[in-house]
Amino acid sequence: MEEPCSTLALPGLPCYNTSLRLDNLCTDVLLLVFQKLHPAGLSTLACVCRRFNDIVTPMIYRTVPLDLLVDEQHPEEILSRRQEKAFTYTRQLFIGGDIKQDDIKRFLANTKELQSVKYTYSPGRSVEPICPWKQVYDMEVHLREGNARLYIDNFTLTNPIDEAWNLGGFPPKTDFGKSLVSLKMGSTQVLHSESALDILKKLLLRTPILETFHYMGSRAPRVPGRQFIFEENQRLPPFKDLMLKNYDWKHDAEDVKLHWDFSRIRSLALLMIPVYKFLESVPFSDLAQLQHLHVEDYSEAIEHENSRRATEKLYALIKEDIRALQTLNLTCFIELFHIDALLVHAQSLTSLVFRNHHISNNLRQHRPVLNAEQLTILSKSQSSLESLEIDIDHRAFPETCLLALCQFPRLHSLVLHTQTVIQPDSSHRPGQDPDLTRAYDCFTILVRQRPGPTKWQRVVINVGGWRERVVNHRAGRKPRIGHSKTY
Repeated sequence: MEEPCSTLALPGLPCYNTSLRLDNLCTDVLLLVFQKLHPAGLSTLACVCRRFNDIVTPMIYRTVPLDLLVDEQHPEEILSRRQEKAFTYTRQLFIGGDIKQDDIKRFLANTKELQSVKYTYSPGRSVEPICPWKQVYDMEVHLREGNARLYIDNFTLTNPIDEAWNLGGFPPKTDFGKSLVSLKMGSTQVLHSESALDILKKLLLRTPILETFHYMGSRAPRVPGRQFIFEENQRLPPFKDLMLKNYDWKHDAEDVKLHWDFSRIRSLALLMIPVYKFLESVPFSDLAQLQHLHVEDYSEAIEHENSRRATEKLYALIKEDIRALQTLNLTCFIELFHIDALLVHAQSLTSLVFRNHHISNNLRQHRPVLNAEQLTILSKSQSSLESLEIDIDHRAFPETCLLALCQFPRLHSLVLHTQTVIQPDSSHRPGQDPDLTRAYDCFTILVRQRPGPTKWQRVVINVGGWRERVVNHRAGRKPRIGHSKTY
């Protein structure tokens, strides 16, 4: 006879000894319980009994990184058992760039219930130097029949190999790109050649189900990259998530109408591109369904007037056309962007980054920032805002601004950027840190004056991070004159 695991005692009722064993629960209930556990806990449960092992094993192997299945440091017997289970239960497979091509092909061909593959390209760690496009094509061949979806991260155009591959007659014209859902490129310091970019364009034109495309050009600051050169009847798929970084946008409205499709766009990031030219060419009506918008212009130092016009365009777009933004990350001219555009999205906006263009670190220089009155208006209207990042001015102690920040009802993550109070000609005693003292005062106000049930989860004060300055190290290093400091 089994000993009871616990006793039920309800107030006002007789006490009964009842066997409450976990393995007495039905499988559906156990599944709900086990889904809340950490993967390490699932592995422990699999060793408890055969029934738990049968329930937990499909959960453990549902999502698997391929390197755990081919790690030669483990005995062959263990790897064989892992691989057999993966072939049966795996739905999502993660592949790193240091996996042998033969292993990738074997798992793609033998995993029966595979639904998605996430491939992270790592050109520096790859075991076998191979053209990245060839890797994509090889994976496509195996995924095509099973209808699994392919997600690629950190993809890099290696120009010489790409060009040789192109001259060899690749990419094939038939059934290439049919499984690709997401393509995110990694950063590079090399400007993409026209031929490499042309291969990328050919791939995009053959990916009818592609939803996410992140393009990253050269990392050289303020250097415009390249752009796609379209031919007649070439039209990109309708992206849902598009990021263009260091892309030299010169497409006019006619080019956009013929070659781009923004009808399904929900997330848009324009980083270090001529934003005004983009907004001039894309119909605002196509951007009405945007939920996530991130904009950082590169043209301020090159075409100052266009950068100001871009702020005016963004203001009109956000206020009059976009219906319900959830996240907004905006670098603009704050004096040209009135907060009434933010009030339009008061019920939906959960994350806001709102910063001014290229503010200097000079304590004596005026800088446009949101003042206490504007922050108070936002705090009364932004009922869903949980994360906020803004600039503040430390010429005067910003107590009223901090008090206004405490009034946001659901705000729990806050990042403040401010100039350093330390100047090249200032002097202070060794061991003293005026910025630390000022940051501590800010923290004190934010913590003590925070009303209601919502508490701060993350508060960051970034000091002196607007502009780098040259420091004469021989004359003695001045803290945060040229480098930011985060508290």
